[in-house]
Amino acid sequence: MLSQQRGGYEAFVLALCISVPGAASAAEQLPYGANAFPGIIKAYDFDQGGEGVAYHDSDAVNTSQYYRPGEAVDIGVRGSGSYEVRGQPGEWLEYTVDVPTGGRYEVSITYSQPSGTAQATIGLDGATSLPVTLPATGGHGTFQSYKVPTSLEVTPGRHVLRFTFAGGDVYLRQLSSARLPGRAFYLSRTGAGVKDGSSWSQAFSAAQLPTALNQTLAAGDTLFVAGGLYESSTPYAFNLTTSGTEALTKKVVGVDLGAGPPVFKGKWTPTAPGSSNDSYAFIRFTNAHHWDIQGLSAEGYYHGVRADNSSHLQLSRLHFTRVREGFALSNVSQAKLLQSDVSRYTKRGIRLSETVSDLRVEDFTADATTGDASWPTEAYPFGVSVENPADAATPGSHDLVFNRVTMKNNTFTSTSGYQNGDGFSLERSASKVFFLNSAAFDNTDGGWDDKSQAAYYENCVALRNKRNFRLWNDNAQPTILHNVLSAYAQKRDTYSTAGLWSQGYVEVYNSTFFANEGSEIILENNTTPAARVKVVHSVLSDAGSCGAVASKEGGTTLELVDSVVCEGTAGTPVPLRAPSTNWTGQPADAFTPVNATVTQGYRPTP
Repeated sequence: MLSQQRGGYEAFVLALCISVPGAASAAEQLPYGANAFPGIIKAYDFDQGGEGVAYHDSDAVNTSQYYRPGEAVDIGVRGSGSYEVRGQPGEWLEYTVDVPTGGRYEVSITYSQPSGTAQATIGLDGATSLPVTLPATGGHGTFQSYKVPTSLEVTPGRHVLRFTFAGGDVYLRQLSSARLPGRAFYLSRTGAGVKDGSSWSQAFSAAQLPTALNQTLAAGDTLFVAGGLYESSTPYAFNLTTSGTEALTKKVVGVDLGAGPPVFKGKWTPTAPGSSNDSYAFIRFTNAHHWDIQGLSAEGYYHGVRADNSSHLQLSRLHFTRVREGFALSNVSQAKLLQSDVSRYTKRGIRLSETVSDLRVEDFTADATTGDASWPTEAYPFGVSVENPADAATPGSHDLVFNRVTMKNNTFTSTSGYQNGDGFSLERSASKVFFLNSAAFDNTDGGWDDKSQAAYYENCVALRNKRNFRLWNDNAQPTILHNVLSAYAQKRDTYSTAGLWSQGYVEVYNSTFFANEGSEIILENNTTPAARVKVVHSVLSDAGSCGAVASKEGGTTLELVDSVVCEGTAGTPVPLRAPSTNWTGQPADAFTPVNATVTQGYRPTP
């Protein structure tokens, strides 16, 4: 959104009283300068440049004409003499800011919102925006300051801050910023100047990385890593053995200075997957706590991240390719894996061993082969693997949330011809596991192969796996599937194929099972108690001639409640909208019933 015509609108001091509303004075229209950061940004001091460059407004008229009458932004005034921007959802404003010192910055918003809550976002230089929920103030004449709970990481120099009105009826008066405790340090491939890390012109070199991480950085400090390629005969690694605190996290932030993000290359190869080749882990936590790592990429490492006996880790915008495992966590608690991906791995995207608790994985993709049949995988490749602890007396992993997580192309054929490779694989000791808005595509065994205790699924889809949902739950409470789609399960070897395979206790609500080879549902009786599945308000249908909707072994139970079922040669297939064997999410309304009177089955979420 940058333009040669844009520029900060210089702040000025308002008189305590404003006389007659009208056009702004010449002093109020100085088109120069940038806003200070830290400091106060008046809402009406948005950049110059006009519609689509410095702001977006839903109409072309400044309805009040009190200030900057030539702009479309609606600027009102109060008897107190304070201007405010009166926003509508979808509108946004941009502000050029000058930052003398990099680091963490806290942002506060002064606004009014009559009732309910409002939504807004704050973004910097076009990066991912920070969502903000603003509580009601009691009326448009009542303004209050709200401190955004998540800080912004900002490097020195000139930036563009964008405020977006995302929902509600907000009047915006000002944004204020304050630098949080902690120092900023800088690192580039070769370093610069005296290499003391005090600025980009004095940046540490990559050779100083171990000292910078564990000796120079104190709690609350941030190390900014310049973009570019980092390659050495001895591969670089982030070996973290020190800690921040709950109030002062230690941070590493990759920064694109025009040469792309920082990319680190190791020497691990898929031709010898069991050998680390001096590239064991790109990022390694050992008894390390309160770290925030973001914006780094790596390839050619045995592990992208290896974490042992660590806690309070936030890992975001990490991108790994050509690795054996993306993320390997053991005895880790209070961790987040956000906005990250792993591709071309031979073994696992995410591995949780021993006890991992209070983990949130969000906006994450693991794609083992990226559809390239020549990429080698090892036996039993998994997108997510949640393992039993070595000591059976040790609690398994628990309180795990997977939201908007996609697992793809975990493929492997054994010498006997058995095809394995699961999108999500969980062992019996795992509990309190939640899958939300997630997907499993094109895995040669289970989309989900889930033995965990009473897991919960909502808005999940599985297509083209051998068994889309393979659920073993032997808990007294059911595994619950709500609004899931299971379609086109594919026959890959001599073993059974199903939309839902179970030998445990499962309840399904508002879901669709469509055109799965073999059966829509297979129930087996290999454990005690035998499989029992309840399907409520759902659709079960073949694409063409109907067959048996379920295959049941003796002693198993299938209960169908208020469901539309295509079964037997006399059955009628349920017409669905735009079903496709290649579907991966678009069109969003695919697989919904064509007939509007059919209310059963899966529905996409916004």
